[in-house]
Amino acid sequence: MWISQLDLVGWRNHDRSSLSFTQGTNILVGPNGQGKTNVVEAVRYLSTLGSHRVGGSSALIGDGYDRATIFGSLRHGDRDVSVGVTLKRSGTSDATVSGNSVKISEIPRWVSAVMFAPEDSAIIRGEPGFRRQFLDELVVGASPTMAGTYADFDKVLKQRNSLLKSLRSQPRGADLSTLEVWNASFISLAADIVSQRLQQWAAILPNVTAAYENLATGQHITARYLPKGFVVEEGASREDLVSLISVVLDQAAPAERERGMSLVGPQRDDMELLIEGRPARTHASQGETWSLALSLRLGTASWLKADKPSGDPIIMLDDVFAELDSRRRAQLVSAMGHYEQIIVTSAVEEDIPQELSGRVFDVFAGAVTPR
Repeated sequence: MWISQLDLVGWRNHDRSSLSFTQGTNILVGPNGQGKTNVVEAVRYLSTLGSHRVGGSSALIGDGYDRATIFGSLRHGDRDVSVGVTLKRSGTSDATVSGNSVKISEIPRWVSAVMFAPEDSAIIRGEPGFRRQFLDELVVGASPTMAGTYADFDKVLKQRNSLLKSLRSQPRGADLSTLEVWNASFISLAADIVSQRLQQWAAILPNVTAAYENLATGQHITARYLPKGFVVEEGASREDLVSLISVVLDQAAPAERERGMSLVGPQRDDMELLIEGRPARTHASQGETWSLALSLRLGTASWLKADKPSGDPIIMLDDVFAELDSRRRAQLVSAMGHYEQIIVTSAVEEDIPQELSGRVFDVFAGAVTPR
């Protein structure tokens, strides 16, 4: 898969930008803060329906605009597909595939992309939300229909929290029948999400492990999923998860009513990454952090390349070479040689290894100019 055309209107600082990409390597060059990352963020949004920098969509809409549009033309083998997304400050977002209106959750079915960025170090050292985001992007990348499940879960979680908040002022013995209805939906969707997180992480783990052992010679990594309030045994089925989440939800009920919010569920889970048995979050050096962050992305990319019928994901390297030593640069370039399309951004053109020569675009003040 590769993207041949990307059009942005009202997206971040891009009033109107049009980029004709080539198969192979594409390079975006310009000073920091001019809009290079905003371009690759748009491609990433088509793949994940999310940003790696902000939550929600309002920050993605440019100043003075009430909506932002991303339009991409993609090649899937011999097939051409166009996808479009329009985000609005108010109202429901619109989406199209080859000119036909679709639910926005359908878009990731047609776009597969993996982005490497300096922010990836937060997956290793940051708060649990960064690791949940990584897992959820992995899930949607592997099974795009899960985007709809996540959207449904967010709606249920919002309704459930609103109801719990209202129950704080109610006396003991208040009618909980409405809460029980929301609990049933919550448990079912939560089990779907946790099941998929476990399944997709298990699928890419061998690839991640191989990538890390190549980058950090001789070191071994492991990981364990940490649900809030219970322990997941290896091989747990979705039915097992429904039972476990039901029990922990019952146990948390008094505290949830007292605090007026959901205290358990996939929105509070974590994943612990370990290097030689030690938690990476607290023990990893700077070099180990970067090696592990790169390995997570390399493992995801190689697994998608082998498993997805659409073929190679689009690879995006957002100003990562400035963060890497010469050995890791060389290893990353070597790993990138087998992908159909790569999009690289850099503030300093000399930071880009010569092996990644290709079509160059200059980016300044939200304007993109091909050389």
